[in-house]
Amino acid sequence: MSTSGRFTIPSESNFAEKTAELARLWGADAVRNSDGTQLDDEVVALGMKVYTAYFPTRAHNEWITLHMDETPQVYLLSKRALAESDTVDVSLMDGFFEEQLKPNFDADPHKYWEVVDRSTGAVVPTEQWTVDAEAGVVHVSGAELMHEYTVSFLACIIWDPVEMYNHLTNGWGDKEHEIPFDIYHPATRKFVFDTFEQWLKDNPQVDVVRFTTFFYQFTLLFDQKQREKVVDWFGCACTVSPAALDDFEKEHGYRLRPEDFVNEGSYNSAWRVPRKPQRDWIDFLSHFVRANVKKLASLSHEAGKEAMMFLGDQWIGTEPYKDGFEDLGLDAVVGSIGDGTTTRMIADIPGVKYTEGRFLPYFFPDTFYEG
Repeated sequence: MSTSGRFTIPSESNFAEKTAELARLWGADAVRNSDGTQLDDEVVALGMKVYTAYFPTRAHNEWITLHMDETPQVYLLSKRALAESDTVDVSLMDGFFEEQLKPNFDADPHKYWEVVDRSTGAVVPTEQWTVDAEAGVVHVSGAELMHEYTVSFLACIIWDPVEMYNHLTNGWGDKEHEIPFDIYHPATRKFVFDTFEQWLKDNPQVDVVRFTTFFYQFTLLFDQKQREKVVDWFGCACTVSPAALDDFEKEHGYRLRPEDFVNEGSYNSAWRVPRKPQRDWIDFLSHFVRANVKKLASLSHEAGKEAMMFLGDQWIGTEPYKDGFEDLGLDAVVGSIGDGTTTRMIADIPGVKYTEGRFLPYFFPDTFYEG
């Protein structure tokens, strides 16, 4: 029975001596860096296979701060507002984390937003509501007395949700917030691929590019107290943009409603029966994502490296059990071991050379601390 190999040890900056000790104890044959850290030269010199996490759509604020209209976007559903007269004001960001999300007032709200009378389900005509961007409020007129009203509105994701979680959990203090970006926009897409090609040249020591992950975060929204508000690992809510919505209409012959994304506040939870618009959007999005994933994998191979996908974070659009996954050219998939179900799901993924399970928890201060 082998006592070494098939084990990847995580490491971080200034941790070389302990990494070497643990690698010997556990028989590790590979090492990877952790989010926000780099491997020490002494760790690379240990002779293990080197994985390096790579984030295609974050950690480059020098780009996205100049193109803030090219961040990923999400449809948010406001809280319900009760009409106690024929006018009612609906607050947009009440209940959401303003460091993560920012309403998009630039894309015409009367084209891309929706006000709904939740007591009847009727869509309120656009001429009956106005937007006060400075106050973050939608004013509705001609309201029905004692009916409840909501606004479904586009918001930009201005802090990457995973980096945000790591930042808040680890107490990274004044470390700059990493702003995500959306490759649906041609200029940003070119930046992503140019940057990756340069990174491949600059990192000859890397054996495996561990994409963590690609382009679109699963639905992960936080409230004003920095708590998880909406979490759906299969959720496609954080994938929209005005350009993509317009292209979808051209391709499919009908226009998606904001309601097709917020779905009465469920945000198309996997526990609800998927409807045609949701299925059509998944197909539309997956086709775009996969074409670009395939290009990243090809570039990795041309540089003599393996391409590994982390089954988490920005994995939306890369569903491994959707037909055609094996055509992407990925060498491996790694995912977190939550229970027997996730272990089986990872182990059975077709079309890759090997799969890897990442044990939890992280060596984070919310898990490991004095006492």
